[in-house]
Parts: sequence; C-alpha cells; structure tokens
Amino acid sequence: MGDVVYTTMTEGNLSTQFQAARIVDTCVAYRTRRLSRMMTRLYNDRLDSAGINVAEMNLLAAIAASGRVQPTDLVDAMEIEKSTMSRNLRRLELRGLVSSEPYPEGRGVLVTLTDSGEATLMDAIPLWRDAQRSASELLVGFMSATHEGGPE
Repeated sequence: MGDVVYTTMTEGNLSTQFQAARIVDTCVAYRTRRLSRMMTRLYNDRLDSAGINVAEMNLLAAIAASGRVQPTDLVDAMEIEKSTMSRNLRRLELRGLVSSEPYPEGRGVLVTLTDSGEATLMDAIPLWRDAQRSASELLVGFMSATHEGGPE
C-alpha cells in the first residue's frame, strides 16, 4: 500500500481536495484508461499458456475470419496504426503463425494463418472465453462504480 499523506485542512482546500478526489474516483477518461490496462493484463495472463497475447489473439482471429486478407483491410477493421500492424504481422510471421504472399492484383500482400497459426488460435479460444467471462464481470463493476459518481 502507498504511504498516507497528511495535510492540514483549511476551508478552501477541503473543497478542492474533496472535488479532486471525486474526479480521480469517477473520471470516465481516467477510469477507461485504467480499465484498458486491467483488461489487457487479464487477457494476457489467461492467454499466456497458448503463447500469445490479446493483441496477437485478435489479429489471428481477424485473419482467420477473413481467410486471406490484405493488411490494409485489417488496419481499417481493427483501427490500429499501419506501423503497429506491420510490426505485429512481422512477429507472427517470424513465429510461423501467419504467412504472406504477393497480392495478385497489384501492390501489397495477402496474409493467411499457417497450420501452426490456426492450431494456436484454436488452443487459445477456451482461454479467451475464460478471459471474456472475467472481463465481463470486471466491466460490470467498472460501470457501476463510474455511474455512482456520474454527473450531478
């Protein structure tokens, strides 16, 4: 636990300190960022035994759902930066989970899951389902706490 900080309360800073504490406890932007980190940790912990993290799981699933797909289509669908997509695909390709081939109608490539990528995805799905249940519970608690401190 953190150290307790004692301050001298005056009439002016009591109101400021109270309001600031309320913002810290209820700010949707702050709580959403915090929730995002908590969710990422939860999913990554559950998926660890499959050898992938949640970003890789989602990318493998998006590729599997599409069959053969251009990375630019994944960028749009997943709303991530092109450089992030390139880096993530490169890592998955180095691990033998995806393969790429030249796009037959011009520039670019098509990516697909390899047999190893499909096996990894299938191994991860039960772990993902478990994470999904826990994440749903966490989200309900988050929403309740945020709503309690909602607009006045």
